Amino acid sequence: MEEKIQELYESINFLGFHATYHRDNNYVENSKGVFSQVQEFVQWFMEQRFELEPEVYENLLDILKDCETALKEHDNVLMMDALEQGISGYLEMFLSEEYFREKETAYVGELKGEES
Repeated sequence: MEEKIQELYESINFLGFHATYHRDNNYVENSKGVFSQVQEFVQWFMEQRFELEPEVYENLLDILKDCETALKEHDNVLMMDALEQGISGYLEMFLSEEYFREKETAYVGELKGEES
């Protein structure tokens, strides 16, 4: 599951980067490709029952409702918020510090013109 979490996290971050960098107003449309992964993650998360407060699970369900609303209303801002601030926050719970260090090293190396 760790690999799937990393892939979903990177996909969500790329969607935001793409929308911002290209000034693309199709965030809702572009995000449809990650929903099966989001659904798989949420189902896995809910089944694991990590002994967290009930509010953590309720919040995750609220985020899914926001995604549904954003789809129905074609609300790019709500969708971006739900995925990048909501789902990504849950995904980060399962990503190691090492993962972030590796990504940072790779990106900083690219910025400096070094190979990663």
